[in-house]
Amino acid sequence: MSLTQTIISKIKESKIIQDSSWAVIGSAVSKAAAMVVGIIIARLLGVEAFGEYGMIKSTLFYIAVFSTFGLGSTSTRYMALCPTADYRAIEKIIRNSIAITLITSSIMAILLFSFAGKITSEPHLVEILRYTALIVIFNAINTTQLGLLSGLKLFKAIARNNAISGIATFVFGVTFTYSFGLVGAVISLFASTLLQCILNHYALYHHLKKIKPSEIVDSENSESVTLGSLFKFSLPIALQECVYASASWLRVMMVTSLAGYDELGLYTATNQCHLIIIFVPGVLRSVILSHLSSSLNNATQHEQTLSTMLKINLICTLLPAIGIAALSPVIEMIYGDSFVGLAPVIIVTAIVSIFESISDIYVQEFITRGKNWVIFGSYILRNYGSLLLAWPLLIKYGAQYGAFMAYSAILVMQIIYCLLLHILYNRTIKRA
Repeated sequence: MSLTQTIISKIKESKIIQDSSWAVIGSAVSKAAAMVVGIIIARLLGVEAFGEYGMIKSTLFYIAVFSTFGLGSTSTRYMALCPTADYRAIEKIIRNSIAITLITSSIMAILLFSFAGKITSEPHLVEILRYTALIVIFNAINTTQLGLLSGLKLFKAIARNNAISGIATFVFGVTFTYSFGLVGAVISLFASTLLQCILNHYALYHHLKKIKPSEIVDSENSESVTLGSLFKFSLPIALQECVYASASWLRVMMVTSLAGYDELGLYTATNQCHLIIIFVPGVLRSVILSHLSSSLNNATQHEQTLSTMLKINLICTLLPAIGIAALSPVIEMIYGDSFVGLAPVIIVTAIVSIFESISDIYVQEFITRGKNWVIFGSYILRNYGSLLLAWPLLIKYGAQYGAFMAYSAILVMQIIYCLLLHILYNRTIKRA
């Protein structure tokens, strides 16, 4: 057997590579559609209205991230630890996870509707924020559903749902934005999020129906998976997401107030490039957590999984980072004349992405081990540290280089964060 055939054979036999492939394929369609429709929306709206759209989208997204109360990662870990035929435990995790998500996301939606006027003083933006609070609920449910599907290793179903949702996002985004402007762009967010929730709901309960009564087993999981246990494990993860969401939202507000909507438009456009660069590590995050959790009792397999994913994440981030950095002048030109200065910001975020992909592996390892409070502490350092660093830079240079300074501060703290996680892993886990 030739070397090529040997490699292909190993790839076919590797469950983690198969799961990763399905996850990447579905996400590739979704992210490509999001990138293209983002550029089209930017050109249709112009830099100022696109900056307003970025503020609305960021606010809704970051609130929704916290609204899941960490159930995305928690449900993945708990599901991965369940026997595949433990119907009672699987059903209980689904029911309790969705229940907590509905409660927390509904609270956040009500708060958004009530305090929209505190987020922005623009009357038309206040009304949009108030009447798009439902996106918070459906986005939160979607995040939890994806966590549940990942824990069950239903990555083929995730890929199919992501692909369908991505295509729908493109169609909705172009159609509604062209017809209704900024309001239409926001409506498209709601429509695509709702569609993916419906698809994920079907995938979960289709899986439950496939478990034959004669194969059902009972284990300790069905008794241990209570609302209390999920809450206790999710609390530090929810606080992590709160730190991330609040810091990211405050960064948007800082750029808006100290640099203006023009620089926020550059910052929002750069975020889209950032998402493209890290789309593989982002998709593989759930694959990593699922496989690390299921291999927790096999030290050799666990270490191999961790090592393999570190290499895959680095390669899959480095290649697009170099490509997008090299093409940054072209990307700036594609966005239009009003996006002058976008290229250098893209180069900075490309470097940020490389360190972020490495640190993500360590984050999933700490969650697998139940060391969620360690991650919470390091999140505070990274996210709020970047805000403190960006503040004086935006005051002095914000009018001309607001987006660049914001991302430069993120880069410095991301490097520190990555090194810190590496040291903590070697001292608290690897040597244990």
